[in-house]
Amino acid sequence: MRTLAFLLICQLASAVELQHTELRRFKAAEANQGVAVDAQHFYAITNHAIGKYRKDNGERVAGWEGAKDGRIKHLNAGLVLDGKLYCAHSNFPALPEESSVEIWDTTTMQPVDKHAFEQPPGSLTWVDRKDGAWFACFAHYKQTSDPAKSCVVKFNHQWQEQARWSFPTKLIERFAGMSSSGGSFGPGGHLFVTGHDAKELYVIDVPTSRGELKWISTIPISAAGQAFAWDRGEDGVLYSIQRKTKEVIVSRISAGPVFESLFDGKTFTGWEQSGNWVIEDGAFYRKAKGGSLTYTVKPVPDDFELRFEWKVSKGCNSGVYYRPSQYEYQVLDNVNSPYGENPRQAAASLFFCMAPSKDATKSLGEWNEGRVMCKGTVIQHWLNGEKVIDFDYTDPKWTKEVELLRIRGADLNARGGKLWLQDHGQDVWFRNIQLRTIPEDELLARSDFTPMPIPPAALAKENERVKKMLEAKKK
Repeated sequence: MRTLAFLLICQLASAVELQHTELRRFKAAEANQGVAVDAQHFYAITNHAIGKYRKDNGERVAGWEGAKDGRIKHLNAGLVLDGKLYCAHSNFPALPEESSVEIWDTTTMQPVDKHAFEQPPGSLTWVDRKDGAWFACFAHYKQTSDPAKSCVVKFNHQWQEQARWSFPTKLIERFAGMSSSGGSFGPGGHLFVTGHDAKELYVIDVPTSRGELKWISTIPISAAGQAFAWDRGEDGVLYSIQRKTKEVIVSRISAGPVFESLFDGKTFTGWEQSGNWVIEDGAFYRKAKGGSLTYTVKPVPDDFELRFEWKVSKGCNSGVYYRPSQYEYQVLDNVNSPYGENPRQAAASLFFCMAPSKDATKSLGEWNEGRVMCKGTVIQHWLNGEKVIDFDYTDPKWTKEVELLRIRGADLNARGGKLWLQDHGQDVWFRNIQLRTIPEDELLARSDFTPMPIPPAALAKENERVKKMLEAKKK
């Protein structure tokens, strides 16, 4: 029943948001091109070497390595079927293209067979098997060709071509001069593909006849492209790689998390205020001075995800407070508010502590999508679908920023605060406020983060403000 329900959700992938949840990571020296998986092991793949690792603890138990000047030049994706590991192989970037499927026995980790393509339509990057047929991707790259020539080809069991499909133009653009590095049929019968570098998994429908593949949705993931593999023994479990850190990432693709709506768009049920907030067109609207709007039903969980939409009036400064003291997601008109001169006070900043990586706000008068994810000592802020803050406040590299917040009066270890929307004197709107608890086994997808620099003039004002705060504490 669980499998059937999951398949039904995935069949509606164009309408239902799917999410990636990272479960664990394993170090693997060969995690450079792709990974394959069977019941007990995963196989990390690099150009001319394969490592066999236990799934339960990541221990390397066997491997194979070819000579650097040998026949095997460029292994890519892998697939395990009936005790054999099938790897896509090409001579990229050499021309003319040569492509083959190289086959290993997973017990002995020795080559046992191969299939070479005559006049392949590109460089083979991945193969998969579905309903008795082989599906293979032949890539083209800007370095040597036109990425738009990349295609997926269906073969029968004797490797005779049956059909061929091109990638949608918009997806080719997403590949950014590269092509599809990974591909495999997954939950719901959809074809899932990755590019070369983007942290995205693309959900594809394959038409019954030749033509163009149908790109129906995109799932953000923590792996930066490259080849991946579905664990056929566990619903929705995906193995991918992070080549930069030589890691195999185990994650789950599932229906999006269930959120609790904190605002019904019609009443103030569960909220307290002084009468200066009204409901307008399904949104909380701070109409006059009088104080903040506070959610009183329960405190914010220790580990949580908060989503909301916000809109500001000209010059507006407001915020969403989500933990005790000074944990504030800044809501601001970056252009017309004087606070906008300092990125540590800009929209989506952790106010007076951490600047966002960029200004991702929409034009004045448009709705913005805010998002906060906190687990343990990690804090993430999102703005309009982009993660703009991602830091662990115990990391020594952020000591200076964290000290600013402490001076302002925050205790970063404090938990159990109420959620409240700030009245700072200007009109502001909030709607679609949703909250969920992040379960213990869910890992936050982390990424490199660099805050926007603080301009010298703004930094001088900030230093003066800090000086006055410290002097006030001495009195």
